[in-house]
Amino acid sequence: MKDNYKYVSDIYDQLMEKVDYKFWAKYLKRLSSLYVGNNSIVLEVAAGNCNLAKYLSDSFRFYVASDISISMLKKNKSQNLQKVCCDMTMLPFKNKFDLIICAFDSINYLTNRKSVTRFFLEINNILSEQGIFLFDAALERNSYKHQKHAVKKGKQKGVLFNRQSLYLHKSRIHKNIFEIIYPDGNKMKEIHRQKIYPLEFYFELLDKCGLYAVECFNAFTFRNCKSNDLRAQFVVKRKY
Repeated sequence: MKDNYKYVSDIYDQLMEKVDYKFWAKYLKRLSSLYVGNNSIVLEVAAGNCNLAKYLSDSFRFYVASDISISMLKKNKSQNLQKVCCDMTMLPFKNKFDLIICAFDSINYLTNRKSVTRFFLEINNILSEQGIFLFDAALERNSYKHQKHAVKKGKQKGVLFNRQSLYLHKSRIHKNIFEIIYPDGNKMKEIHRQKIYPLEFYFELLDKCGLYAVECFNAFTFRNCKSNDLRAQFVVKRKY
């Protein structure tokens, strides 16, 4: 598996300094409580360095945090949190989960229809009969918003970084280009790509994969999502 966050993991906390993980976790907990209880078995995919899991894991009986980047998972030093390095389109789990979470527009990192289909089929395979799948997706307006702050510079524990954000409207690809400079002068570059799908894309593909959206909210609210919102929050169940 390719570790796409090998170097960005070293500056990730500074990069995400404005993200209120506690607030995000509270919203997801409130949302999930409408469908499942505290006795649930939970899987978080694309959990990164587990900053969200830190606020969610204690609320449930069993919580697994997974991510494709071993570098990101290793940043979390908790001995009480179960962590698994795996590809979200090839999940290794045999048991069923009552709640599956995919946050921070991680689904947008699946940049083609085939990979999103594989992911949804994996979810269908491991989601319990009455379970729910929560995921959020960045929409096009969000990409245009980030163009207003296209360049970000920062420093974390002596590691400098420059990030350039670029949205390519024609291909609907949002690129984040990172230059990371270590104290010894060593420079590394990572390019992260996200596909900004239209809102209706998710409804269509969920249906084809045996899933359906119970709700689709404007993220962090309980208002129905519109295509011109920044981010969509889906609540998904199995059709059968």
